[in-house]
Amino acid sequence: MTAPGSAPHLLARLDLVAAGLEASGRALALLGLGSVGAELDRADRFSDLDFFVVARPGQVGSLLEDLSWLGGGLVHAFRNTPDGFKVLFAGGVFAEFAVFDEAALRGAAFVNARLVWRAPDAPADLPLHPRAQEARAEPLSAAQRDHHLGEALTNLLIGVRRFRRGERLSAWQFTQVYALGHALALAADATTPQPGWADAFGLERRFEVRFPALAARLAACLPGVDGTPGAAVAILDLLETLDAAGWPEAAGLAAQVRQEAREALADRTPRAVRGRLRG
Repeated sequence: MTAPGSAPHLLARLDLVAAGLEASGRALALLGLGSVGAELDRADRFSDLDFFVVARPGQVGSLLEDLSWLGGGLVHAFRNTPDGFKVLFAGGVFAEFAVFDEAALRGAAFVNARLVWRAPDAPADLPLHPRAQEARAEPLSAAQRDHHLGEALTNLLIGVRRFRRGERLSAWQFTQVYALGHALALAADATTPQPGWADAFGLERRFEVRFPALAARLAACLPGVDGTPGAAVAILDLLETLDAAGWPEAAGLAAQVRQEAREALADRTPRAVRGRLRG
């Protein structure tokens, strides 16, 4: 029996969608995206079913209002954008899709689509935007590197200070989300990735496979809501290893962050002891 969410299970559902669209007479084509697009080799039982429907002229609204073409078995449907839905099917397949007319499709941002089905009269040149597996993002410019470094360091300082004030949630966000994001952008730019599909829209996707050495540092950078001071030190250590061009100019700011993070670490034990004594 095929496990729910495995590639055959996803492709079987996609075939049902294609058949429903053909029977409806309201669509020109069905494009698979992500792991059911041109990147089929990475599909597994945890994959989502992502696709675009190319509607015939004037049929976008009707396809969005009547979802019977999906082939039945809907457990839940949530219209998350004006153009599409997130849906769950019986058996566990989770899908995200959008419906466009041809003109809107040509202006949409996507990569590595796969033509699953097309009507005989569909345009032969529907965009698929193929992108090689080994494709890399454009190297950061000097201005972008300066921006990432400045944002990383200033967000670390804000995060450590909010932690010491007691704003743990905000501190976590500034340190382990904002600052870490900028630090990883710099680190990925300075590191040759391992083979694997890069995501054109999110560095965090498949990061562990593409950058295993950097991924090994993530646990120290992501200790959780109570670990902001240690996270700040770990992210500083990561930034320092990159030998970024702007690091000498930022040394004073980095030193201030490190000092305050260490003070916050030193504060924690006495505060915890006092709290237990008061209890």
